[in-house]
Amino acid sequence: MGTEILLKIAMFIYRIIFILALFFSLKKCFLKEGRSKVALFFLVFFTNPYLIFYLSVVFSMIITAFTFIILGYDNNAIINGISSVSSMSLMLEILGSIFFVIAIILVSFVVGKWLKAPNVSLVTFVYMIFSVISALASINPSNDVLSVSVASGFNIIAFLILIGLFYIFVIKELAKLTDKKREISWKLFLVPPTLFLFVYYIFDFAAQLKGDSFANLVVQFYSLLILMMFFWTFYIVIKNINATNAAIEAKYESEHDKLTGLYNKGKYINMKEANFDNPSSIAIYNFDVNNLKYINDNFGHELGDELIIKAANSIHAVTSDKVYGFRMGGDEYVMIGMNISEEEAKDVYTKWEQALEKLNQEGQMYCVMACGLQYASGDFNYDELYHQADEEMYVNKKAKKEKGETSHIKSQPSA
Repeated sequence: MGTEILLKIAMFIYRIIFILALFFSLKKCFLKEGRSKVALFFLVFFTNPYLIFYLSVVFSMIITAFTFIILGYDNNAIINGISSVSSMSLMLEILGSIFFVIAIILVSFVVGKWLKAPNVSLVTFVYMIFSVISALASINPSNDVLSVSVASGFNIIAFLILIGLFYIFVIKELAKLTDKKREISWKLFLVPPTLFLFVYYIFDFAAQLKGDSFANLVVQFYSLLILMMFFWTFYIVIKNINATNAAIEAKYESEHDKLTGLYNKGKYINMKEANFDNPSSIAIYNFDVNNLKYINDNFGHELGDELIIKAANSIHAVTSDKVYGFRMGGDEYVMIGMNISEEEAKDVYTKWEQALEKLNQEGQMYCVMACGLQYASGDFNYDELYHQADEEMYVNKKAKKEKGETSHIKSQPSA
């Protein structure tokens, strides 16, 4: 009697840990600001695979009862027609597993939408793996091979370890994925655990029909090995995705200015050495932000940064696969157009002016930029052309200053 009570307490604790593991997995990977942790916990509690599993069992029992009524089976018919009843039960077992999988997909979809997950199939993937674990852990131990207490104790420990391994290896790697990386289609990840559930239910039921408890254990341990292989595969795939994207991000960060997102001076030097002397035509735009130092010194770098970003955004607005924008440092920017016509070069300049004018309607800062443009086609000397664009920019800067056109605060920031 005491052993039974201990087993019930242990199983209760296991279920609580199971639900908490699912909660922390969803929280770590998907919970965003504005979404309540308490609400997520209750959502997980009422959509956890164990509850769905019990509902699927009830559904299967109801279908079984209705089927017996419709076919007119009584107790004697069931005993005499044990073969047909077994076949019917196998079909109902499959229907129950189908209902279980469909219900898991539906509830995970609802949870994913509530979490505003960038990829709902990832939420379904987490739910599906926990569903596989719950199905495996629900096997009834038999004293034909091991005592009930020993088998149940082993079950609890084994599946606690399994949950821990899944959290450590898979969930932690999933949590590293940025929203952009989560746009990758994860639907193929759902195929192995989904098929696994169907196959497991069929083999488990077949083992029960045979009445061999050793066969039940074989099915469970074989299933555990397959699940461990899934974990390892998921871990390797996700880790490789993270490693690949980490390399891409490192390359991006080495080539881009952190504040503005434009290419940095290092990227400019690399492209100059590789490309700028080779194109059939080139347009060089040299920019300078007027009055940045004064803004920084008198009103602080926060407003100065707004000015820098606004200037950069005006350049972003006209870059393309032929036009590249660079922040050279401080208030200096360069834009290079390669293999474009003179008319296209002038059009880019006009669109840049329009973009800056539109951006100046937003925020506290009014940005004024000087620009020098030089265009050449055929044979040209890049360094000489760049110097000419630089001189033209300083002429433009002086002209704007004489007209009183300078970067300024449109409205004083509130204290």
